[in-house]
Amino acid sequence: MLVSLSKKIREQGGELRLANLNDDLQTLFELTKLDTLFQISDTRERALESF
Repeated sequence: MLVSLSKKIREQGGELRLANLNDDLQTLFELTKLDTLFQISDTRERALESF
């Protein structure tokens, strides 16, 4: 679902960024290599600053 959503957002000129993932989700993203597809920040503020 996230990959599909990210693709649709990119087609509109945007970028999906993730922030504040809990440890389990962070591990899941790393194991599935999804962390290479999404920019993941520690906090919402850091995610917004990176634009």
